Amino acid sequence: MILEILSDWRLKEFEEHRKLKKEGDIEVTDLIRCPLKRYFEERYPELHKASVYTPATILGSLVHLGLEKILSEELNAEIEVKGEKKLGEHKIVGRIDAKLGKVGIEIKTSRGDFEIPYEHHVLQVKIYNWLFDLEKSVLVYVTPDRVTEFIVEEKAKEEEIIKLIVDKTSPRYDWECRYCFFSILCPNKKRK
Repeated sequence: MILEILSDWRLKEFEEHRKLKKEGDIEVTDLIRCPLKRYFEERYPELHKASVYTPATILGSLVHLGLEKILSEELNAEIEVKGEKKLGEHKIVGRIDAKLGKVGIEIKTSRGDFEIPYEHHVLQVKIYNWLFDLEKSVLVYVTPDRVTEFIVEEKAKEEEIIKLIVDKTSPRYDWECRYCFFSILCPNKKRK
């Protein structure tokens, strides 16, 4: 019974997010991950949908939901704030987990706390700082070993974002293939 409710909730959350995506929009998360992943998500929607049921994504969603509720109730923070900005002919869109005035809050879960904050998460927050014109963001990590936060004050520069848009290196990071549902069919799969 609980598993069915949880699965239905995750699927509904997934479908709602997919409805928000518009053709041609570039999501902040697309800028920090393997460019082939977005192609595969669109080409193989069944595989993409299956990824919502992994224990890691369910755990991450539950942590987000709980912490966002606390931030909303205790700090009156805005939750799941959407933003967009034109950059030349591109429209960059994103959704930060929470916002308190000119301060962003981005929540991350990880299987471990080795080498956090991760480079791609810091880059994501820098892009959010640019997108939402934030003074800074708090990058919050919840791991089995530690709950901690990092302050990121730097904003991504527009040239940096353009470079990410045109860079088709796939994968962007060596570790991505280990966690990717699409690695079973990807010609660029890397093994470490």
